[in-house]
Amino acid sequence: MSTEILLIISNALTGFAGWFVGRKRQQADTDNQVLRNLELSINIYVKIIEDLKREIHELNNKVQDLEKRVEELMAENRKLKKHKGL
Repeated sequence: MSTEILLIISNALTGFAGWFVGRKRQQADTDNQVLRNLELSINIYVKIIEDLKREIHELNNKVQDLEKRVEELMAENRKLKKHKGL
């Protein structure tokens, strides 16, 4: 009878230890997966930001070219008005 009780207690302790260690490992695996997902999200946002920066730079260049063209057209307009006496 005491051997049976000892076996029951031993099995219960082994089961509890296995559950406890398994739980800790599962939490660590979950934390690692969360960190991997976060890293992937950050990389996606960094790529989006870089694309937007490039697009903003291109648009700024375009605006500068258009401003230069407007100035040229305004100067030409002033010349034509002066030439026609307006």
